[in-house]
Amino acid sequence: MRLRHLSVLGATAALLTTPVQAQAAQSGHTYHVAPQGSDHAHGTQASPLRTIGACLDLVRPGDTCLIHKGTYREQLTPPSGTEGAPVTIAAYGDGPVSVDGTEKVTGWKDAGGGLIAADTDLPPDPDFNAVFLDNARAAEGRWPNSGADPLNATWAEADTTSTDQHIDDTDLPDADWTGATVHLWAGSNPWAQQTGTATASAPGKLDFKGGNYRCTPLCMGNQPYRNYYLVGSKAALDQPGEWYYDKAAHRLYLVPPKGGIARHTVTAKHRLWGVDLSDSSYVTVRGLDLWGTSLRTGKSSTGVVVDRLHATYISEYSTLPMPPDSDLATEPAEGHIVASRILDSGVQVLGTGNTLKNSEIAQSAGDGVLVRGNGNTVTNNYIHDVGWMGSYTPGIEINGNGHTVTHNTIRRTGRAAIDTAYQINGTEYHDNRIAYNDISEAMRTSRDGSPFYVCCYLNGTGSSIDHNTAHDSSGQNGYYVDNYSGHFKLHHNVAWNTGARGVYFNGHTGPSIANEDHNSSYGVGIGTASSALGGATDASGSYFSNIIGPKPVTATQTGNPLPIVRSNLISATPGYTNAVNGELWLTPGSPAIDAGEVVDGITTDTLGTAPDQGAYEYGAPIWSTGCDLPGCQQRVRHGNWSATASDGSNAAVTVDGDINTRWTGTAPQAAGQSLTVDLGESKTFNRLSLDAGRDTGGQQPYGFTVSVSGDGTHWGEPLARVSGRSFTQDAVFPQQTTARYVRITLTASGPTPWVVNDIRLYGAGPDAASTLQAEKATTVHGMGRGTAATGVLSSGDWVAFRKANVDGKHLTARLNSTCTKGCSLQLRLDAPDGPLAASVPVTGKGDWQEQTVTLKREVTGTHDLYLVAKGTSRLAALDWLTIRP
Repeated sequence: MRLRHLSVLGATAALLTTPVQAQAAQSGHTYHVAPQGSDHAHGTQASPLRTIGACLDLVRPGDTCLIHKGTYREQLTPPSGTEGAPVTIAAYGDGPVSVDGTEKVTGWKDAGGGLIAADTDLPPDPDFNAVFLDNARAAEGRWPNSGADPLNATWAEADTTSTDQHIDDTDLPDADWTGATVHLWAGSNPWAQQTGTATASAPGKLDFKGGNYRCTPLCMGNQPYRNYYLVGSKAALDQPGEWYYDKAAHRLYLVPPKGGIARHTVTAKHRLWGVDLSDSSYVTVRGLDLWGTSLRTGKSSTGVVVDRLHATYISEYSTLPMPPDSDLATEPAEGHIVASRILDSGVQVLGTGNTLKNSEIAQSAGDGVLVRGNGNTVTNNYIHDVGWMGSYTPGIEINGNGHTVTHNTIRRTGRAAIDTAYQINGTEYHDNRIAYNDISEAMRTSRDGSPFYVCCYLNGTGSSIDHNTAHDSSGQNGYYVDNYSGHFKLHHNVAWNTGARGVYFNGHTGPSIANEDHNSSYGVGIGTASSALGGATDASGSYFSNIIGPKPVTATQTGNPLPIVRSNLISATPGYTNAVNGELWLTPGSPAIDAGEVVDGITTDTLGTAPDQGAYEYGAPIWSTGCDLPGCQQRVRHGNWSATASDGSNAAVTVDGDINTRWTGTAPQAAGQSLTVDLGESKTFNRLSLDAGRDTGGQQPYGFTVSVSGDGTHWGEPLARVSGRSFTQDAVFPQQTTARYVRITLTASGPTPWVVNDIRLYGAGPDAASTLQAEKATTVHGMGRGTAATGVLSSGDWVAFRKANVDGKHLTARLNSTCTKGCSLQLRLDAPDGPLAASVPVTGKGDWQEQTVTLKREVTGTHDLYLVAKGTSRLAALDWLTIRP
């Protein structure tokens, strides 16, 4: 039996007996705003104002604007409140409140050549234009054409005779490309993208100016990477929905939808900042939707709280200029092009002591969130589909000191999920806490980086990067502290399917001092080192211990004192629960149990005779990462999957869950070649990711469809069509589908055989066959959440997971209880008093136990799952549950 220094039930009981202070009622006046109101009205609920701006003209500290459902095309510039009396702008709660940054474009006329045009004034800087067709992003005219997903780009490839400012390409259409923007992803090892301007063109040839031509890793020429595309030219308009803005004539050109523009709506961006708090403090913004615009605080802002924001299409731009010298914290240099647009994009939390929480931030050419200043908080947010222009703009860019960035889910980013660029941050990076974040599907438009990336020369004294999970990304590492940075402390982190390494501290022929990694767990899809420090001239004081991983832990042995590497478990079979699915917690008998060493400030919750190795202490509740909002849990649990190829080759590695294994077709790509995946059982999903690795040798599929089948014999029409050549390509279905078999069929030819490293599936909600962590439940009733597990449930309390995808008949729950008689947890469907699917008897002696029961009947489909406590006043704490066949 393992000794316990602290009973979980005792700890949660202490929390539950602490009085909860109710939020003080907002003092001051309350004004109502509704689309049917009048700005000459009194602002009562019966006689509301028409615009939010009119309400903001009236409010004083302590006042509230309650906004009723509707669309508001205006920019909000709230006045400041005070620390004890903030100004509040909040959705009333009767439906969505949309602050729309666009205006309708009308007056369309035939412009010849299959185009229509409208005379309209768009924002002063044409680089930030955005156009929407029927409330969907319309693509700027582009050659070669690409699909609707900007993170799955189609590139042209220049010939090897190209030079730094010249492109030879026999496929380039014969047109006048002068003035077009040339977007480059090229060089010997292109760790960022860049843009230039076409100065002349001829058949198969293009001259351009700009780009980072002095930097060999990032230049066009006879390089391993010669990818480019063209935008910003009328010559590129050739498919429905594409647009071009003639800034001199103030005229917007559009390729109309099939059937004409009638009955379609076109809007264009007019306001970069729908909510501009750059001169405001002590303002609460709650429950607003932003469309085609963003929100920012300012350098002097303090006490701003942004809660339950839903922001979509927040930033758009078409060029990547060198950051102006005024934005730089370091001396100007050509390499600083990587920091382009970091300060121009995203939801921006600047200043001191401001908070962004419980929000969804999606669709941005640049940052998802920029946090800058001191002591700001970004917590429990879902950030996705950002950074597609390919500079260092991440899901969250962290500049400054003392910030708290926790419990965020960040997925599908062009480069890093979390990043710090010293070019604009400077070298100080003190006392930042980055914890309990789930970061995945990063590095969609770059090859040199990681989900967590910081660079360069940074001093991370007092900062802690802990309890994060990084996975399923096409970069090189899970956590990457690059180029001369020191004093970074990492611990209790998890990584799998991150390429070469779990963690890499890169000295890069310079110092890498006092960096640490402790009690971390690394799983499949790591090919070189579990944790490593390399290339350092001075690695003094670095320390690696209590790490579990499949590959060695290494550190350059230089410095005084020399780096410490000890007490680590290197094993392909360390006793993980399920490594392929990232469940890296320990099972009974694991050699990591009680095998770790004590590390001050790190091994603080030890059970047993010594700390365990790895990120999870055996016998303790399993902590989780990410947000608890809808959409935060999507990955479908990997089971006993198999794959067959139409060419007869062995395709098993495409579904082994390891991104470092690769299947290659036996012949150059041709329409009709296919892979068929048997999932072993029916699964519910709405997106398939095909990971083809980090190289661009023409081996990514040039186009494919995805079809599904229930029996492997009868196949319906394709659910998705994909074109593009990015590392990972996503097939998105119009709706959720349930199937056992999935077929990927090529639709285009290519010069080389196609490759597949990994196939993954995602659903619109959590997969109940995965481990549903109780602290990430969509809603809880009657008890509090913890970092791991719930508080103690009493009779009538419940935990709910909304829209879970279920296909099973066995429920397993991990519980901690002291109940001896008459206690149970009931699984009910779709409501707390909905149909009873199972009852789990609850008994225990105050330790964590797994209980499995058979459901009354097999449950399939999408359901809201409620686990309802029945019995005594103090029944059990819940860690996790699953429903499996």
